[in-house]
Amino acid sequence: MTSRERTLNVISHKEVDQLPYNLRLVPELMEMIQEKIGTIDYAEYFHHDIRYVSLKLPEKPDELDKAQWVPSPSEEAIAEIARETQEMHSRGLAVCGTYFMGVYEQAKDWLGDEETMIAPYESPSKFSDMLERITTWKCALYGAYVTAGVDIVWIGDDLGTQRSLVMSPEMYRKWYRPHHINIVNNLRAIRPDIRIAFHCCGHVTPLIRDLIEIGIDVLEAVQPECMDIAILKREYGKDITFWGGVGAQSVLSLKTQKEVIDRVQETLEIMSFGSGYIAAPCHTLTEEVSWENIIAFHEGVRCFNQLYKQGREDA
Repeated sequence: MTSRERTLNVISHKEVDQLPYNLRLVPELMEMIQEKIGTIDYAEYFHHDIRYVSLKLPEKPDELDKAQWVPSPSEEAIAEIARETQEMHSRGLAVCGTYFMGVYEQAKDWLGDEETMIAPYESPSKFSDMLERITTWKCALYGAYVTAGVDIVWIGDDLGTQRSLVMSPEMYRKWYRPHHINIVNNLRAIRPDIRIAFHCCGHVTPLIRDLIEIGIDVLEAVQPECMDIAILKREYGKDITFWGGVGAQSVLSLKTQKEVIDRVQETLEIMSFGSGYIAAPCHTLTEEVSWENIIAFHEGVRCFNQLYKQGREDA
C-alpha cells in the first residue's frame, strides 16, 4: 500500500497496512535537523506519508493596509503546485496544501483580538460584510489547492484555548459556521472527492459535531493537553478522522526518549481503533523539542506499526 493509498483509506475509515504519520517543524528546528541528516529533506528521511505544497502569493505593497490586500492566486502559481503534486503522486505520496489562516483568524489579523470579539455586537452589519469578503478570498485560496489536485485541503480556525472555546458555541454557529459551510461547499463544487482537514488548536470538543455536520473529514491538532482523546475517539471517531493527538507540550518537549516512545504508542493504541487516524504531534514542533525526542516519536510510531501489522496478519 502506498502512502497515498494508506492516507486516503484512513480518512475513509478503511483498513490499512499501517498508520500513516508525519510531523511539522518550525524553521529553526528544521535547520537543526538538517544539520543532523544532511541535505535530504527531513520528511523523506523519516518516510512521512503526507507531504505539503505551498501556494506562492505576491507580497503586499507597502502602501496598502493589510485589510486591503486579498491577493488571488495566479494561474502560474496554481500550475506550479499542480506540478509538485503530480510529482509527489508519482512517488505514491499523499499531498496536502499548506495552511492559510481561517475566517476568524483573518478577522483577528485585520481588526485585533478585542475588536473581533465586540464587533458582532457594536457593528454587526459591517462585521458581517467583512466576514463575507474574507470567506470569498479563502474560497479562492483553498480552491486553488483543490484545482491543483492535492489530496487534502487544509482549512480551519483557532477556536480553542487550553481550557475552553474562545467564544460560545452559539456565537460560533451564528457568525462562523455559515462561512465554514460556504467554504466546504465551494471546495466540493470544484472536486467532490476532496478531503477537507480542519485545523483548530486547543479545546474544541463542543464544536466537533458541528464540524462533522458541515462536511469536515479530518480534525487536525487534537491537543491531549486540552481534550480527552479517548472520549473523542469513542464519541466521534466513526464520523471524523483525527490527525495529531501526541502531546507536543506535555510529551515531546518534556519527557525522556523512553517515555516519548511509550506515550506515542499509548496514543496510537487509543486512536487507531476503527481506522480514522493519522499519527502526528498535536502541533508544529518548536525548538523545545530535542533531536532525540524527534527520533523517539518516529521510533514509537515504528514500534506501534510493527505490532499493528502483526495483529492484522494474525487476524
